[in-house]
Amino acid sequence: MRINAFLAKLGLGSRRKVEELVLAGRIKVNGSTITDLSFQIAETDSISFDGKSVQMEEESLKRPKIIAFNKPPGYLTSHEDKFHENTIFSLLPEAFQKYNYAGRLDLDSRGLLLLSIDGDFIQKVTHPRNKIDKEYIISLKQPVAWKPIADEFMLGVREGGETLRALAVKPANVVTEKTPPGFTSYLSIILKEGKKRQIRRMCKAKEMVVLDLYRIRIGKLDLRDFVLEEGKYKVVTEEQVLGKPAP
Repeated sequence: MRINAFLAKLGLGSRRKVEELVLAGRIKVNGSTITDLSFQIAETDSISFDGKSVQMEEESLKRPKIIAFNKPPGYLTSHEDKFHENTIFSLLPEAFQKYNYAGRLDLDSRGLLLLSIDGDFIQKVTHPRNKIDKEYIISLKQPVAWKPIADEFMLGVREGGETLRALAVKPANVVTEKTPPGFTSYLSIILKEGKKRQIRRMCKAKEMVVLDLYRIRIGKLDLRDFVLEEGKYKVVTEEQVLGKPAP
């Protein structure tokens, strides 16, 4: 197996990330530094990263490849932060502490996160070329005329020197509202490529105040299809997230 694929499966990151580790000379195979990305790994090889062994252990093979986690607000999507002790990993068992996450949710946002020990899976979900869409439901302080907002969001909003664009926007219809026709306080927003705090930035640019931001779906995996309480996780499969592979 090529060295980047092997390291990704060990959970050191996506193939792109582990390639950077190899090229930086931080990976050794059988005691020798390897910088050749075409290097082939054998099952009997001993691998180390920054001097620490990363040989795949039998216990690691028993761990689920992917888990879905329903993030509560008030928790950072991070392994550790010196300014904030409440991270998502403080809510997860020890077995998942080295898992990587496929995309973040900011501190105040909640909803679906995917975590995996497999860097290849993380790459499939996060790389723009794979076009894995994500759906969010937002609650606004005041009802808005949703159709003009939808048109603007899909055309693109300039903010912070970037053009931020949604794939689709429509009323979320999550509760019965007493609003005039064409107005709503709840929007469903679908993104193909989420940039940092993208939805909050788009709303701020249009002077809309977001009270709640909830990621409800990643790819095919939808929290509306099963029960998963906030702060809890569930083992899922790649097929549940990405659908069946092409024949």
